[in-house]
Amino acid sequence: MRSGGARSSTSDTAGAGAGAGAVGGVATAGAPPFRLPGIHFAAAVCFLVAGSVGLVLVSPALASGAFLTPRVVAVTHLFTLGWITTSIMGALYQFLPVALGVAVRSERVAYGTFAVYAPGVAVFVGAMGGAHVDAMLVGAVAVAAGLLLFVGNLTATLARAAHRDVTWWALTLADVFLFLTLLLGLLLAGNLRWGYIGAKRVIGVGTHLHIALVGWVLMVIVGVAHRLLPMFLLSHGADERAGRAAVALLGTGVTALAALHHTHLAARKWLPAALILAGLAAFLAQARSFYRHRRKPVLDAGLKLAAGGLTLLGLAALLSVPVLVRGIGSPHLAATYVLLLILAISLFVAAHYYKIVPFLVWYHRFSSLIGRAEMPQVADLYSGRWAAGAGVLLLAGTLGLTASVAGGWAAGARAAALVFAAGTAVEAVQMAGLARRRP
Repeated sequence: MRSGGARSSTSDTAGAGAGAGAVGGVATAGAPPFRLPGIHFAAAVCFLVAGSVGLVLVSPALASGAFLTPRVVAVTHLFTLGWITTSIMGALYQFLPVALGVAVRSERVAYGTFAVYAPGVAVFVGAMGGAHVDAMLVGAVAVAAGLLLFVGNLTATLARAAHRDVTWWALTLADVFLFLTLLLGLLLAGNLRWGYIGAKRVIGVGTHLHIALVGWVLMVIVGVAHRLLPMFLLSHGADERAGRAAVALLGTGVTALAALHHTHLAARKWLPAALILAGLAAFLAQARSFYRHRRKPVLDAGLKLAAGGLTLLGLAALLSVPVLVRGIGSPHLAATYVLLLILAISLFVAAHYYKIVPFLVWYHRFSSLIGRAEMPQVADLYSGRWAAGAGVLLLAGTLGLTASVAGGWAAGARAAALVFAAGTAVEAVQMAGLARRRP
């Protein structure tokens, strides 16, 4: 199936919320069995819930500006490795046949990746939070093995694609930067045991974080959103040059960061930052254009939450400038920036669960009954009111938490973290309910 055909088919029918065409932009005949993305989404939601609980526990430390303590770093990895990266893995297995016209190269390797990676993340973050260095290294090796399997499988899949558009380039660059993230992560993990980096640890942590979040995560988001946002918004006629510029600028910026971070050149900070910020601005402009050209008159909870995540991502970009100037000399500012960046991305990912998971459940469990029984619409599979409530809690928790951390208010940070955790709990319950829906 050609990607253009998938998009138009979806656009014609998604307004009704049902029909084979409504699912065509998310699933095709070459899609994997529901179990493959399903186990990833289930594990990712568990990591999200664990991360939100951890956020409640470490919120006083964040409010004090102590964002490099082992417990805070462990919670950070629950979000980055557990929630965000596991979600991306599951989404890409489902998305690749639609976007590139090729299925993942090996489903067997994909299942093996999950079997190694997910337990590895759990061991890694648990041991880091408990300061068990040897166990943490065991978890790090398992995570690294899983990521290597995923990188190899994705590389083989991308090599088979005949059509190489902006999505292909975004995913290819993301694949490369994930490998770099892995190498830096192993270097930092080993440093906790043997201490060979010394005073350069903070620079290494910052570089690792930005290559991971910008080079890997944001690059995937740019490539996938280039297809999914127009489909979900029923957007037609938007100029897509900003999306192509975003991929080029982000890719160049992260490459400059990786190449220059260890040097003493004056440009080692400002050149990568300028390129990355320009790329992020281009992506946000592209997303805004998709929203402005939409034919969907009323935004559902998922699309509203996605817009909220993008707005917070823009705020994090603005906050990065004073952080770049002051560095860790202003720990509250640095902690606020990192927190806002990770939570903004988390909200954007959480928003797409309300779009993708209902489609997949309908496609795999209800579409075969077309013409033989009364069919529910996709939107009927979950409560839009509860989804809207989850979005409000997630947004309010994020805003309250970042404001409290910026102001050094520990009690406010814990209260806001509880609000955020309540939002994740509502979404987790809804995803569990969707997983059980059957005719």
